[in-house]
Amino acid sequence: MFLEKKLPIAEIAAKLNRTPASINTALSKFAIPRQRSLPKCHIPILITPELARVHAHICGDGHLFSYREPDSYGYLKTYKAGKFRLRYGVAYTNLNPKLIRSFTEDVQQVFGIKPLYYPKVYRVRVKSKEIWSYLKNLGAGGSREWRIPEEIAEGSESVKKAWVSAFFDDEAHFVPMGGIRVRSVNHPGIEQVVSMLKAFVPCHVTPSRGLYPDGSCYLAVPKSARDHFLKVIGSLKFNPRP
Repeated sequence: MFLEKKLPIAEIAAKLNRTPASINTALSKFAIPRQRSLPKCHIPILITPELARVHAHICGDGHLFSYREPDSYGYLKTYKAGKFRLRYGVAYTNLNPKLIRSFTEDVQQVFGIKPLYYPKVYRVRVKSKEIWSYLKNLGAGGSREWRIPEEIAEGSESVKKAWVSAFFDDEAHFVPMGGIRVRSVNHPGIEQVVSMLKAFVPCHVTPSRGLYPDGSCYLAVPKSARDHFLKVIGSLKFNPRP
């Protein structure tokens, strides 16, 4: 009942006319762990294009999260009133099913865990302190905080292209019959993107000095370089006209 049917201890006790404590003692004698741990994740050693895309999506339409969860596991929850445990993880929200699918596949390939999908809010999420800490140390974060780590900024050509492509899929506006623009409140981060992108297509930050009144700036790819961007960098979101 516990291992195959996944019934909680209290329900097993009621079915067998026993106390939860006696069921817990019986499981202990067989060395059966009561709390089912989260699946183990794989922490990568090398920076791959898949990892670069995951990092870029967290900096774009994703986020790192942490929250307090009541520590109320099992039938002993009545003795744990007021106690909490911290939960950590990453999430990505996007209306485009192609991008949701790509992010899910990349996370599964890089970390060995398949994120859960919440269709009502168009979000995928995975709970893991290891993944949270790893991506945070790589510079992933909020809109004003994210940065591109040296491992990606000075990585291989395929890694740089993967990061830029994923970030633009989240943040870029492909102006009809015009260029490409990315608006951001993270000026240092955008300067890093420009440094990487200039190796492939011309681009610049506007305004050239300072910021707009709302504290934002634009990364602009000119109309003349739009087709080259789509050919060299690529985009899952944008479908060029035939």
